[in-house]
Amino acid sequence: MSIHMIKLVVGCEDLEHFAQIQRRDVLPYEGAMANPVWTRHRPKRADELLEHGSIYRVIKNRIQCRQKIVGFEETDHPVKGKMCLIMVEPEIIKTVSTPKRPFQGWRYLKPADAPADVGAFNLDEEEPPAEMVEDLKAAGLL
Repeated sequence: MSIHMIKLVVGCEDLEHFAQIQRRDVLPYEGAMANPVWTRHRPKRADELLEHGSIYRVIKNRIQCRQKIVGFEETDHPVKGKMCLIMVEPEIIKTVSTPKRPFQGWRYLKPADAPADVGAFNLDEEEPPAEMVEDLKAAGLL
């Protein structure tokens, strides 16, 4: 059985800003490129997360995207001590924008509760603002 994670993105204004940061922070990991996500403790259900799990990201109180989890590494941070790096694929998959109340750290997310994928996010493509998309959906145009 697979499971997902959900984690807040702090300090990002929108999905484009998040994608710019992710593009800058990519590094080699086990023969491929990956992005690190820092957290205090390794998840107890790490094996389940590696099966087909993703980390869903909350930006400005909305689940907006996900990235596939590819591994976990424990490391020593110079200031915070022992930390866990959740290694994720650099590809950002945009999801249906879903409201989510703030929380601390990360949480497990059941696959049944995860928002549907919209498709791969491309930083170089122009997309309408999330509010406009919601208005179009409410009007039955999307």
